[in-house]
This record gives sequence, C-alpha cells and structure tokens, in this order.
Amino acid sequence: MNKTPEKLFAYLRDVIYAPSKAVLDVNSLGEEYIKLGKGIQYLAKCLFECNDFAQSIARGDLSVNPPSPQNELAAPLKSLHLSLRHLTWQSQQVAKGDYRQRVDFMGDFAGAFNVMVSQLAERQEKLEAEIELNKKRATALSESNQLLMNITQHIPQQIFVLDIDTMEILLMNDMAKMELGKNPRFLERLLPFLVHKESTDDIDHHTEVQMNQNGKDMYLAIDFYLIDWNRRNAIAMLIQDVSAEKTQIQELEYRAYRDSMSGLFNRFYGMNALSEWLVAKKPFYLAYMDLDNLKHINDVFGHSEGDMYIKNVAGKMLTGFPDETVVCRIGGDEFMLLIPTMNYDDLITMLKAVQETIRTHEYLDDKEYEYFASFGVVSVKEENTLGMDELLALADERMYEQKRERKRSRHQQQQQYQRATTHLKHQSMVLRATRESSRSNRETNRNTGNNNIHNARVSSGYR
Repeated sequence: MNKTPEKLFAYLRDVIYAPSKAVLDVNSLGEEYIKLGKGIQYLAKCLFECNDFAQSIARGDLSVNPPSPQNELAAPLKSLHLSLRHLTWQSQQVAKGDYRQRVDFMGDFAGAFNVMVSQLAERQEKLEAEIELNKKRATALSESNQLLMNITQHIPQQIFVLDIDTMEILLMNDMAKMELGKNPRFLERLLPFLVHKESTDDIDHHTEVQMNQNGKDMYLAIDFYLIDWNRRNAIAMLIQDVSAEKTQIQELEYRAYRDSMSGLFNRFYGMNALSEWLVAKKPFYLAYMDLDNLKHINDVFGHSEGDMYIKNVAGKMLTGFPDETVVCRIGGDEFMLLIPTMNYDDLITMLKAVQETIRTHEYLDDKEYEYFASFGVVSVKEENTLGMDELLALADERMYEQKRERKRSRHQQQQQYQRATTHLKHQSMVLRATRESSRSNRETNRNTGNNNIHNARVSSGYR
C-alpha cells in the first residue's frame, strides 16, 4: 500500500498546527510525488514567512522586513504593512501639529481618523486663540498689577500678602514696612488669629484685634482675602488702625450707658439689661436699693455732700457680687442690681454687708449725719410671668417695707432711750433731793450744837 499521501497529509497538518515539527523528506516519496512534495515545501515556506510577518505586524513592529517578492501569498500583508507605516507617519505628523493629513484608504478607519484630525485642528485653532487671548490678558493683568502696586504703596492702610502654608511674606506696602520697622514682632502677634483656624474656609473676612503697643491699647480692623498669588495659596490682609475711632465709640458708649456722677450703669442700660434677661428666661435676682437721708443731707449740708453720698455708696456696690452682676443708678437715690441666680441666704448676707459697709463708711468719721441704704429683693425664675414694671414695683414695695421696719425699730429705740433718759433724770432728782435733805439736816444739827455750847458757857459764867 502506498504511504505517500499519508506523509504529505501529515506534513501539511504539522505545517498548520505544529510548524516546529513539520519535516518532509521528498526523497522518501515516490518518483511521481517528488515534484509535488517540493511544491508543498515551498508553499509551507511561504506560509511560515506570512505567519512571521503577520505576527510582527500584530505586535506593532512595522520595522520588520517583508517576505521576498516571490512570496505572492504575502502580497496583502505587504500592502497592509505599507499602509500602516504610512498611517504611522501621518499620525506622527498630526502629533507635530500638521492637521492637513487625511487618510483615503482603510474604509471606516479612514473616516474616523479624518474626523479626529479635523476635530484636533478645530481645537488647536481654539487653543491658539485662547492662548493669544490669555497673553493679552496677562499683559493687561501685569499692567493692572503694576498700577495696583503703585496705588497700594501710598494708601494709609497696611497691606500684607502671606503664603497660607508657610506664612512667608509675599508682599508688603510702604505702610506695612514702616510698621514692621517700628515693631518687628507686629505681624508675628497677628498670626495666631490665622493659624488657629482649622481650614481656610473658617477664616473670617473681617475681624477686630486689640493689642497692647508700648503700654497703650491698639485696635486694628483687619480684612482678609484668600487669593492666588503666582500659583501659591495666599491670604491678603488689609490692616487699619482704628484706635481713635474705637476710643471715641467707647467714650460715646460710656456717656450713653453710664451715670456721670456714680460711674455705674444708668437707667437706660439697666432697663435694657432687665428686658434682655427677661426675654432670655434667665433666672436672677432683682434688688432695689434706696438711700436714706439723701434729701436731708442735701437740704442741711449742701448738694456737694449729697453727691459725695451717692459716689461713696456707688463705690461700695461694685465689689463682692458675681461678675455678671449689673449695678445701675436708676434715679436720684435709687439703685437697681441684676444678680445672676445664687444661694438666697448668701445674697442677703452680701446685701447686708453692703449696708453695713455704707453705714460705717470712713467718710462719716467727722460728719454729723449718717449713711444707710434699704433694699428689697425679688427672685425671678425661668417661668416668671411678671413684666418689668411689676417686678420693679414688687422690689420697691419690699424695699419700703424694710425702710418702714427700720423706722419702727429706730422709733422703739428712741422710746427706750427716752424712757431710760426720763428714768435717769428722775433718779438724778431723787439723788439731788436726798443730798439736799442730808445737807440741811447736818446744818440744823450743827446750829443746834452750837446753841447748846453757848448756853452752857453762859450758865457757867464763862465768857
């Protein structure tokens, strides 16, 4: 049986599925199959060349040499190879900015490529136009910045631009430089108002800072602006010294809210504070205090002594109470205290201590009059429903009750004093009468004795 067809078939199978094993010995074939065997070997060589060439193209290796010209099977691959090399060159030209490149082969790919290049050309034109516009804007911005620099150098405010991350000074105007020249730690003392913020979003756009400069209070108004400074996150600070304005406002507030004589808050401030505490449902004590004998002192000793009475009492009312206590003079001899909630007995003890301090004031050492103040207290709870006038009237009534009680006590003391004085006078009169009677008896006895002696001498003839 002839084995040659089977050898040829096995060789073609290995050429396709196992090229490394494909071996054909044409001399082992029959005479009539040698020419066919050589033809099949040539076909296998062409296929191997096409396969190697196709794999190189698939890997993107377009520098590979194509098969020999005699390999007609590789003609389509050679054409594809040339097209891909040309397309690669065109893509390189597009990458260099040559958007005139067009592909008129490769079907749908060519259409997609040409659309992509057209879009890139449009984008390039827009980008170039935008670049030109940005150049013009940059030039204008540079001119504006120069103008701004010229302006900021001569304004009275201090201008600092700082890097947010490093706090490096990026810009200062002349006023800022002058301030740092006088006070090198000026900016360092301001930094805590920035670095304590958790993020730049928390930075206030405006704030006021109080500093002590050479023993004097300085008030600064600072405006903050987050800016981009040459691609660095920066903060611009516009600083203005408002010490004079602040002092003027404080003086105006003092005049508006303070009683000029006593230095305490006035009625306007006190009533506003009372209203705010009531609206806030804040528990507190309202104490109403009235000075005794002020009219008598004014009428008898003069208004200067009455004014001193008010000042001396005011000085004693500013100590001993909780920090939030509001003390105000609401009338000639009337005072009001708003005291945060505390132990009631402790409060009464404090008020009585104030009474005693007023009564024993050192100013009275050589005076012919006395100081005293009566007070009434109302406890205001969170659930309070009384209005301001009702609370004041209630405190006033309790104050007058204390005043009446003191008058009753003084009246009783005066009656006891009068009774004691009357008793002492009576005792003195009795003692005086007793002494007079005793003296009279002694005188009588003395006269009687003298008469008896005289009579005895006469009877005895003695002269």
